[in-house]
Amino acid sequence: MKTTVNKEAQQLKSKLTDAANDLLNEGKKIAGDLYEESKNRYSEAEERIKECSSQVEQKIKERPITSVLVAAGIGFLLSKLLKK
Repeated sequence: MKTTVNKEAQQLKSKLTDAANDLLNEGKKIAGDLYEESKNRYSEAEERIKECSSQVEQKIKERPITSVLVAAGIGFLLSKLLKK
């Protein structure tokens, strides 16, 4: 009787260990996938920001006076909004 209980306990322990390892491995896989996805999205966002910055820079070079006036207007509006 005692040996049967011990065997069953060992089997249960083995099954629980296997299940825990499976969960751990699955968690590691999911974490790795999320990490790779976040790296890809970061790279995409970085590229889009560079493209937008280049476009803004080009527009400023094409129309420097207009750019200064627009920036001054935005600054003026923000100062009015923030004072309220």
